[in-house]
Amino acid sequence: MAHIHESPIKYEHTNLVDLVLSNPNQKPETHPLYIDARTGESVTLFRLRRLIPWIHAGLERVYDMKKGDCVCVYSPNTIHNGPLYLGALSAGITISPANTAYVVDELERQLRMTRAKLIVAHPSNLDIALKAAQRVGIAPYAVLSIVKDPQHRVAFWMDVLVDPSSSSPAPIQLSHKESRETTAYLCFSSGTTGKSKGVMLSHYNCICMVVETARVGKAWADPTAVKISLGILPMYHMAGLNRLVQSGVTSGQTAIVIEKYTPQAMCEAIQRFKVTDVPTAPPVLLHLLNSPVVDQYDLSSIKALNVGSAPSSPDTVRRIMQKFNAPCTQAYGMTEAAPVVTMQTKDNCIPESVGRLLDCMQGKVVDPETGKDLPEGSVGEMCVKGPNVMIGYLDDASSTAATIDKDGWLHTGDIARMDPADGNWYIVDRAKELIKYKGFQVAPAELEGLLLECPDVADAAVIGIYDDAQATELPRAYVVLRHDSRLSKVDAPGAIAAWVQNRAANHKRLRGGVEILDIIPKSPQGKILRKELRQAYQERHKTPALAAKL
Repeated sequence: MAHIHESPIKYEHTNLVDLVLSNPNQKPETHPLYIDARTGESVTLFRLRRLIPWIHAGLERVYDMKKGDCVCVYSPNTIHNGPLYLGALSAGITISPANTAYVVDELERQLRMTRAKLIVAHPSNLDIALKAAQRVGIAPYAVLSIVKDPQHRVAFWMDVLVDPSSSSPAPIQLSHKESRETTAYLCFSSGTTGKSKGVMLSHYNCICMVVETARVGKAWADPTAVKISLGILPMYHMAGLNRLVQSGVTSGQTAIVIEKYTPQAMCEAIQRFKVTDVPTAPPVLLHLLNSPVVDQYDLSSIKALNVGSAPSSPDTVRRIMQKFNAPCTQAYGMTEAAPVVTMQTKDNCIPESVGRLLDCMQGKVVDPETGKDLPEGSVGEMCVKGPNVMIGYLDDASSTAATIDKDGWLHTGDIARMDPADGNWYIVDRAKELIKYKGFQVAPAELEGLLLECPDVADAAVIGIYDDAQATELPRAYVVLRHDSRLSKVDAPGAIAAWVQNRAANHKRLRGGVEILDIIPKSPQGKILRKELRQAYQERHKTPALAAKL
């Protein structure tokens, strides 16, 4: 079991907004916190301080909202998301960000579950938002646009909520008990283990996250530091929320916000604004390595890269550090932990690892079949405990109990090990995604990492397929070829399978075959959607779904 640390910090703030506006790095009021990468429009610290109480008052005045009510935000990143979130949180109102890829049925489900009273959507999502709102009984006047709608279907949110002549209420005061019990965010999990669930994260959970990640990253240690961060992590995901709304604003970073990500838009923003920090997901690292667009821009301003949201191959991390002569730190987490569990520092940048536990957390590994604790250094399911662990799942006591046991341990569902020599953690794979070949366990992530070392492979995914003849699962790879690969789509499967065979143990060979794709299906956070690959294979070959393995 990992050494247990107790956080030496007493969290003096109880409302997240008070902490975010505390300005520990003493940035001037004119300091820009958000800049629109396309237009150059900005939100300064002074502007944010003015907007938050106006939004707080507007939600109460116009929509009669109060503590515990919910606003659903259905939008890609804009410079308005952060002020809107913080204005609502100031009033004790819950923010429920919705995935911009949602269709009407999915958004309707989230609106029903959260009982949202107001929707703020992007023009690109407004048709879906209006249909979903109608289904759940939200009036059209309670659907607003986060940027001005060119088609004038609904009002611009600031025109409705922001009145400079109105009162300027302070953030509501919460006792320490209320801070633990008051939901700040209702974020929906990715749903890789069934339908997505509403994760209730309290003000206390989020305050812990800001303070503890700042301690590890020394974000408040140098007030003179200039940190210009790329704002591409989606703000409807907890990783983007923490980095771009909570921790980033608290530390005074300038976020260059990209509304619609493309490799070209990213490179243009880095060059134009001299971006120093690139917090991102694995697919973007692959773009930085493989896209021919990258070499057309001056990206020398980059001083650090941070990657999370999904596993990265060690080879990718090494190549990124070599290409940009900058550290690429990794973090591991989940929405249920608000979201960071482990993170690396620049002086502890091991490509295979995800770093050490936050100081406030406890960790252990258990046998995924029996649930019994395993000795330190063993491989098993990672379980964690700490003040950042969620309140629970919304209206789902059974799923909460299945995830957080009676002793308060959050079962991550990830197979991992901790090195007792230095406390670094290593993620092996998802417990439910391990492939069992004739009794041997094969981790898809390990094979994916190996495939990414192949000079012909730009991206890869691995699943298990069941073979009736052998009564076992076989590893099957899906591969995207590099643009400069000389292999044809006919020759590539055999060549890549042979390449792996020479570099992997017998039970890890790609006996299920190799298929060439144009793109690997991934979630917006960069997680490989193996479920889609399995379903496509089963439909094509009329094979049954695999039974649970663990």
